[in-house]
Amino acid sequence: MLIRKRMFVTGLVAASMIAAASGGAMAQDGKRIAFFVSNLSNVFHQAQADEAQRYAAEKYGAEVVVFDGQADSAVMTQNIDQVVAGGFDAATLHIWDAEAATPGVKDALDDGIVMTSFFSPITDTGIPTARSDEAGVSFEMGAQMATAWKEAHPDTPIVMVQLGWPNHTEVNSGRTAPFAAGVLSVDPGAENLGALDSSVGQEAAKQIIVDLLTQRPEVNLIYSESSSLTVGTMAGLSQLGRGKFDDGKPLTEIVASVDFDTVEFEQVYDPNSSLKISMGLPPIETAQGRIDLIMDVVNGDVAAATAPAEEFFYKAYTISYWTMPQDEAKTWLAAQFGE
Repeated sequence: MLIRKRMFVTGLVAASMIAAASGGAMAQDGKRIAFFVSNLSNVFHQAQADEAQRYAAEKYGAEVVVFDGQADSAVMTQNIDQVVAGGFDAATLHIWDAEAATPGVKDALDDGIVMTSFFSPITDTGIPTARSDEAGVSFEMGAQMATAWKEAHPDTPIVMVQLGWPNHTEVNSGRTAPFAAGVLSVDPGAENLGALDSSVGQEAAKQIIVDLLTQRPEVNLIYSESSSLTVGTMAGLSQLGRGKFDDGKPLTEIVASVDFDTVEFEQVYDPNSSLKISMGLPPIETAQGRIDLIMDVVNGDVAAATAPAEEFFYKAYTISYWTMPQDEAKTWLAAQFGE
């Protein structure tokens, strides 16, 4: 279900660039759409790109060309130049450095190219933005984790931490802040160590966890804010002899993640692993929403730019050891990723 709301345009963005791939036959008068993803090695973005190509061709007779940002903000920004040079009618961007991207976006708008953004608004351009409704899931994950910890260890105070992008506006509003609010809704006295900068990647996340828990071993709720970071988080816990449950009961800590996939499926439903909950971002629904938003602008149903920018929210899912049966999670994965 789509939720529309207006917000002031500030902040960063999150990503994309080169890896051209087209899908489906383009109708003679069909549109040519640039579809940016931040990192095509991520299974969510792979599935999203595939679905965008299929869906755009089938519903609109449009051609989609995928641009892989290669997890590099400079690459993402440079690819905006390809939108103008490549004869595209429209683009849905995924950008990490909004300020750097802004001149290219404005040039494209001046050339009559429809521009939209995914995940984050782009400064004062006012272009429509498609986002996943992450805040509700993050709040629910925090509340479930706090409840599970208090049931298992009623006399052990909650100490939480988040690993991610502390200076990223949309990560903070969709993940960091609502997660902490969810924990505090169950235990108002919980201590929050805040978000630690893990933006360099999984090796950074591993070292951060090792260093943090060596100094603060009482940390017991961890929100690792992407699946790539969670690989490092779990490796760090393992190095310290932690990351353990006993038949579904937390021994050392509980971990939450984002970008639920087949690897996380095995850990979430392993009764002896401390990774117990993850945000499921649906590539099919997300891709369709991004393409529909572009076509709504093309057809005049959504303004090309507004002040403030208009944001459109699409569903995210709470994949939980406690509240989603394993078979249901398996069905969700098969539907979204074909696994």
